Amino acid sequence: MLSRDQLRQLIHLEYNEAETLALLGQLTPERITPALFSDALACLQETAEPLALPPMPVMDCCGTGGSGLPHFNTSTTVAFILAAAGIPVVKFGNRGFSSASGSFDLLAQLGFSERMDLHRIPEALAQCGLIFLFAPQCYPQLAGFNQLRRTLKIRTLFNFLGPLLNPVKPAYRLLGVSHPVMQQRMADHLINTGTCERGWIVHAESGLDEIDIHGNTQVLQLENNRCAEITISPSDFLSKNGHRELPQNGHSPAENLKIFMRLLQGDDDQSPYYDMVCLNAGAGLLIAQKVGTLEEAIQEAKQILKSGNALHTLEQCRRVNEQFAC
Repeated sequence: MLSRDQLRQLIHLEYNEAETLALLGQLTPERITPALFSDALACLQETAEPLALPPMPVMDCCGTGGSGLPHFNTSTTVAFILAAAGIPVVKFGNRGFSSASGSFDLLAQLGFSERMDLHRIPEALAQCGLIFLFAPQCYPQLAGFNQLRRTLKIRTLFNFLGPLLNPVKPAYRLLGVSHPVMQQRMADHLINTGTCERGWIVHAESGLDEIDIHGNTQVLQLENNRCAEITISPSDFLSKNGHRELPQNGHSPAENLKIFMRLLQGDDDQSPYYDMVCLNAGAGLLIAQKVGTLEEAIQEAKQILKSGNALHTLEQCRRVNEQFAC
């Protein structure tokens, strides 16, 4: 397996393209040891751009991607609901590489700039309670891997490093993982670094990197640097709508935009997307201790959508994104 020096050479693109693709293709979840994972994170963190940290604890809700399953931008939609509930959210993300469902694929459809003034993060967050950080801006070295990852069209080491690279080190996390081995690896990292006060690291039995509405989801629940395992069964919380099948083909960014806007405008309270978003937003509300039970949290998420508060948050975020774009 790669040494730390070899990882540093890989991250700095000191190998030729064929060698880099071969190395990335070998770094499958089963072969990513704890030491390699920690070394790769450390090497990438050395390349981070300087920024101003927010003065308060924040939440991130994101997934690793790479499940190979068609899905909608659930976690990006969830971010607007959580911010509308008064939870400061700094969502770290990228464009998709094996699908069109990356957070910045949807944000581009909404007219958001990929780049903001990183030194004004506290000011921007104070104005709207939600900002989005583009991974290649915060870590310019990542940009060199974009085309390589599209060429591979498989999940790579970078899928699993990505969520842990959020430079503001969120105290609260809803983190979806598309592989069970890496679910435990990522939970262990957060415990060892002590950066996560409370979090859910989730992996659906289907392979989805979100809490699923069609099957059980395994959750590693982190609090006070301890980990407890729970199982979420959708039948315990969702109506029969939750059992409707999601489309078997992935959506284009434009199609995802239509689904997103129908949800925020309150025009959709029946589709499986609605149930998926409310279940995952409910988990975020519970992590932030806004409510006492997951059942209450799901109802709160539904009310936020119905009231138009999430739509109002979107409008605020658009104005702030334009103001602080660079």
